[in-house]
Amino acid sequence: MEIIEKNRRGILYYQFERFNELNFIDHLFTSRIGWNNGNIPDKLSEILNMPKSNQVNLKQVHGTNIILVDSNDDFKELSKIEGDGLITNIPNIILSTNHADCVPIYFVDQIKKVVGVAHGGWRGTYENISGKMIDKMKEVYGSESGDILVGIGPSIGPCCYEVGKDLGEQFKERYPRFSNILMEKDDKTFLDLWEVNYLQVKDRGVREENIVVSKACTSCNVDKFHSYRREKGTKERLVAAIGLKNNA
Repeated sequence: MEIIEKNRRGILYYQFERFNELNFIDHLFTSRIGWNNGNIPDKLSEILNMPKSNQVNLKQVHGTNIILVDSNDDFKELSKIEGDGLITNIPNIILSTNHADCVPIYFVDQIKKVVGVAHGGWRGTYENISGKMIDKMKEVYGSESGDILVGIGPSIGPCCYEVGKDLGEQFKERYPRFSNILMEKDDKTFLDLWEVNYLQVKDRGVREENIVVSKACTSCNVDKFHSYRREKGTKERLVAAIGLKNNA
């Protein structure tokens, strides 16, 4: 299994087994069990062992704006910036994005010790936020594609993500070389956001063996995850978080 469940005093969360092999990062994806919008900052700080004051998120707008986080930044002010991706090489900072079906994508440069996280709904995925994250890591930190590890976390899967035929055609036209990103069933079209993001980072030179896909569908598993579509709207959010440890 690509992701593992962990339970800490009734707080259920998820991690990538592959990411846990690295001793200089910590990361997680929250669940609906033991978490709520009010306690997320405290629980993230406790589990990741990083200061609550060093948590960074953004005003997400389903775009592809990627923010570089520096130790001199005012983290509270960053939360007012519109964007859907964060990267840093500064230890002891928690980068986070909010989700309720959209794809959480984690990035680690295993050599340069850079981490990032992105929020990829259909709009961000269509505009290739995953590929742009790789580009940003190369541009800012001199990362090499072969050194980058990517994790595609729990989100709505191709089993449940029905889209209009027009949107399906847009994806086919935008990514003509990507096969198996659309499925037709009972005259309905289903989009595989996992596969699109997988192929986008692979297209940027990330090695196949360095791309981990959780294949956990939030809509199928509403006992453990929030799903905006399955629950016909929810204000609760799941959080993808990653940070470099102090010894990085």
